[in-house]
Amino acid sequence: MLEKLKKVEGIDKTGVDIPKEVEKVKEEFVDYVIQGKIKEAYEWISYLFVVLDELKEKMNLKGWMFSKEMKSFIENPRKHLVKKLFLYFHDLVRGRITAEEFFTKGKQAINSSFGSNMRSIYQAWGFSSILLQLADKGFRLSYPEHGYINFDRAGKQKSGTIPPNAVVSDSLGRSYSFFLEAPRPIAWEDNNDLERVWKLYSTLRPDMMIYKGFYIDIVDLSGDIPIKRPNYIIEFKELDDWWKRWRYLKGYKPLSGNEWRARWIKGLYKGLAEVLGANTKDKMPEFAEEKGKRIREYKIIDLYKSIYNPDKGVVISRTKIDGKVIEELEKDNILVINETKFSPEKLSPIVDEILSTTQINIDYKELAYEFAMERKEEFMQWLNERFKKLGVNNLNISSS
Repeated sequence: MLEKLKKVEGIDKTGVDIPKEVEKVKEEFVDYVIQGKIKEAYEWISYLFVVLDELKEKMNLKGWMFSKEMKSFIENPRKHLVKKLFLYFHDLVRGRITAEEFFTKGKQAINSSFGSNMRSIYQAWGFSSILLQLADKGFRLSYPEHGYINFDRAGKQKSGTIPPNAVVSDSLGRSYSFFLEAPRPIAWEDNNDLERVWKLYSTLRPDMMIYKGFYIDIVDLSGDIPIKRPNYIIEFKELDDWWKRWRYLKGYKPLSGNEWRARWIKGLYKGLAEVLGANTKDKMPEFAEEKGKRIREYKIIDLYKSIYNPDKGVVISRTKIDGKVIEELEKDNILVINETKFSPEKLSPIVDEILSTTQINIDYKELAYEFAMERKEEFMQWLNERFKKLGVNNLNISSS
């Protein structure tokens, strides 16, 4: 593959008239890097839509919305990955980077995009499967009102709030609010605003949070954490060996609005200089970066628990987890749902956990009305007998 890349290196210094046969090298490179994984991607996509279609019917949804990135991948995984090579390949044919540099950068871009999207698919499947279990127990979508479940959070915080991805409710008055990949930063305008919302930039972000009740906004900047305390924190794990891996957590120091702007300008200058092949004459400021730390992937849920103090942490794993890891997690009051593969019923333990710990305040009047409407003949007979006891024999009962 490297030899093919060397043949197209620097063949068009302007990058304007790239032959179609040369463009095909990108497709060949994607096939070389991904190999048989495209088939696996289509299988996962199929599993996701099986659940979504069933959920649409049972919850009477109008549909769903994915992020631009995920939508593109789901429609055509191979074509999406080819798009990720556009800038690198353009630099290659112009001679701005070598074939070896393209090989390294292109491979990294493909693997990163593929992994990120497969993770998003499993997360969306898990979220949808939980909603499907609740639909079987009589829950219906209360929010968003337009009836479309949104799997994307992009731009949702521009109003200064963090809204839910979905809220479901039932006739008993129970509601559950679901937040994917929250908290995220909300809008700010100056130094004072940024200082106030900085916690939303620096705090860790679980895969999903569940709140008991109907929550339209979870921002709460008055406490140690920038959001209201969740009832459940859920981590979805799609990789075969995820518990063996390490995660690197970045360090964050508070920034003023001025420093934020200066960093943004520096990044802009650097990016333009790379594209134009030039060096900026202006002296750019230097910024010290905070040190991060490494943590075992399966310990991340413990870290989330220590920060957000939920009622319970939950780990949902597609594959079978090492027994010792499960024991360690369960000792820390973490519910482990093991080896789900793509079976929605495997997620019933989290639904049972949520429902069994929710207090129900019953409105007996509303339930009595529902009972009467479902069993009208029985209700009419009871009503006649009731009034006869009161001496009323001529009773005209309207069923309208």
